[in-house]
Amino acid sequence: MTPDPAVIADRSPYPPAPAPASLSLHVRRDAVRDARRFAADAVAGHPYDPYEVALLASELTTNAVRAAEAMHPSWPDDIRPIGVALTVTDRYAHLAVSDPDTEPLPAQQHGGLLAERGRGLAIVDQHAAARWVTYTGHGKTVHALITAPGVILTTVELAEIREAS
Repeated sequence: MTPDPAVIADRSPYPPAPAPASLSLHVRRDAVRDARRFAADAVAGHPYDPYEVALLASELTTNAVRAAEAMHPSWPDDIRPIGVALTVTDRYAHLAVSDPDTEPLPAQQHGGLLAERGRGLAIVDQHAAARWVTYTGHGKTVHALITAPGVILTTVELAEIREAS
């Protein structure tokens, strides 16, 4: 019996791309741990280094927690203003971390190699194929794209991903 060609074409060595997985977090230091675990688990079974994706989630979530804490030193337990979303495909993983701060990100980070603060976005930029920020009246979202091994996104793909975010 010969398999239907359409069935063969749909097969992939990776699980099908799910809808974006998301997580809402409290403004607490353990939010960073939760974001890291979430990101590593979301890429399981895909061709991404879970440590690398977790590192980027950790850096972006740390920035989001700090931004939210600067707005309000203490948030009620029933409010989870930090969001982490991850869409995983066979070509890229799109990480998006949102916080309630509407202020633009600083133009530059001034942390040196030994600085305890100010290196997060530099670390993200070293590992991500692209990073950008979107703003709304309710906050901002920092996006990072991590490409699968051997994948180089075209400018058209990158523009389509940015437009969809």
